[in-house]
Amino acid sequence: MARAAHGIDYVAELLDIRDKYITATPRQRFSIIRQRLEDHHFGANRVVTAVSAVEALARCLVLHRRAKSKDGIRKIYPRYRSREPKTLIEEYLNLRGIGDPTVFFGEDNWRLFRYAVDYRNLLAHECTYLGQDKFPSLIDACEVVLEKLAALGGISGKRT
Repeated sequence: MARAAHGIDYVAELLDIRDKYITATPRQRFSIIRQRLEDHHFGANRVVTAVSAVEALARCLVLHRRAKSKDGIRKIYPRYRSREPKTLIEEYLNLRGIGDPTVFFGEDNWRLFRYAVDYRNLLAHECTYLGQDKFPSLIDACEVVLEKLAALGGISGKRT
């Protein structure tokens, strides 16, 4: 059993939280994503959060497009858990009849988003920093991709 000295079952807690998030509706996921984005930590943490927000929403949209019940989502989730954001987005766009993410998001936004994913991976896995000049454009591209995905999923709503 994975209980710590404080009596917390970390494994069960992680499994419970993951189950709640993977079965949440796109609207619920988008709401939580927005709350996380409202916590304004700029720089490395903000890039990691911005990319993860897009990845989470894209995964949720694909899961809800592929499965119509929570049990169905649970069944297919393992195939989507570790997919890269680019792959999740491309699959969702294809499911919606949109073939080219460059056209849908705009060439600069899609290119910068892909760089943001690479930077996120570097920041998260190497625990490093970037020059401050890179953050604004990477974060902006993530937000464009997030908003366009949300709109395509019928859950748009710019924050006020």
